[in-house]
Formats: sequence, C-alpha cells, structure tokens
Amino acid sequence: MRVAVVISTWSGNPARYLLSLCSSMAQHPPGVEHELFLSANGTEYVVPREIQPLFAKTFIRDNTGYNLGAWDYAWRHLPDYDRFLFLQDDCVVVKDDWLLRFIERFGSVPRCGLVGENLIRHWNRPWSELSSPRAPMEKKVDHRVAAVHFYRETLSRWGIPEGATARHITTVVQFTSRSILEEVNGYNPGQTKGQAIAAEIGFSRKIESKGYTLAQLGRRSHSVIAHRQWPSSGFLTRLKRSIRKRFGEGLGIREGEWW
Repeated sequence: MRVAVVISTWSGNPARYLLSLCSSMAQHPPGVEHELFLSANGTEYVVPREIQPLFAKTFIRDNTGYNLGAWDYAWRHLPDYDRFLFLQDDCVVVKDDWLLRFIERFGSVPRCGLVGENLIRHWNRPWSELSSPRAPMEKKVDHRVAAVHFYRETLSRWGIPEGATARHITTVVQFTSRSILEEVNGYNPGQTKGQAIAAEIGFSRKIESKGYTLAQLGRRSHSVIAHRQWPSSGFLTRLKRSIRKRFGEGLGIREGEWW
C-alpha cells in the first residue's frame, strides 16, 4: 500500500503556514512510510527554498477550485498511490503517529469511506430542519436559510444525492482511498465560496450515498491535526468559547490564537 500526503496551498497564503506545518510534521513521527506532495493554486507560486526537498513532487496549477481543486488535481495525477491524506497548509500536526492513526481508523470502521478531523455535529440534522427559520444554528437566520437552499440546489445541479441529512466532514483534513475517489469521481471543486461549501458537503454526501461510512478520527475534533479556523472541541477550547460569548473580545481570546 502506497500512501500520499497531499498539502494544498495557494499563492496568497503566507509562507509561514506551510513552513509551520512542515516543521510540525518533522517534530511528530508519522508512524508509517509515505510520500509528501504539494498542490499549489496560482501559477506564480514559489515553494519556499528550505522545504523544497521535502516534496516528492509539486503541482502548480491555476488558482481555481480552492483547496478541493488542488486536492482533486493531485490525486488524479498520482495513479500509483492507494491511500491519500489531504490537508490544508494552515494545519499543524500536534501528535505522534498522525498518519498511522488515519490509516488504522479507516481500516477499523466497517465500510469506511472517509475519515476526517471534524464531523460537524450541527449539520447532522434533516435538511428540512436546516432550511427552516426556526432552526437554531445562527443569529442571521435569513442568511442561513438562503445558504442552505443554495447548497441543496447546487448539489442537485451536480447530480449529488443530498440524503436525509447534511452530515459531512469538513474539507480541512481528510483521509480516503483511491477506490473511493474513483467510485465517487473525486471532488467537485467550486468556483465561488458558496459552491466551495456545497462541494465540501457534497463529497461526504456522495460517499454516504454509495453505502460507505463517515468517521471522525478522534472523539474530539482536530485532536491530532489542528487548524486555526477549527479549534479542538476539547474542554479548554470549549471554555474559551464560552468566555468569549459571555464577555466578548475584551479578554483578548480570539479564534485562531488557541494553540
């Protein structure tokens, strides 16, 4: 079994993101042999010199499709690999055996089609509830309802079964196999932010529609590979969120500054 780790980046991101991720990968043993690949959006992108030797190959492409465009391009150009760990460049590895954990989780869950760091709980509800003004998801209810209708319409245009719920794994860190990617024809890269969110939902929906299972890596989200947009669901992070909601930003606790 050959394993590819694919990092997406783009020409507008600070180089420190990728440098930090690569540094964290070096600090924490992956637990299994693999090859590292970089897929960059933006034809003007230049890989930082100090980490160029780390990558078996670098794909530089047009800046289209966000990170899913970069991931989709990479796996289609790596025909000799059986397993893929996809992640964004602004992730940080925080535990040893990070790659082995994904492989073992993927192999231990019956009919597993996708493993990720964050299986979003508040989307695991019927579409009718999500598109109802009474659904308690956000303060800006009207905007949310319009967005949910847009996602459903986009999935329909792409021919993706929406299923009973909007259950999905975020496209920040994902692990799957070549056979799954081929069966669902990979990702549907969106060209707008709304389409990108629909594509994130759609990839999980395609996999579940084929009878496969979605699985979160650990009991808590982002417990092995952290991300600045999606803090861990651990106790300290939940406490910080509670403080922020109650007292605002005055205490200086901001999202993305938690590690």
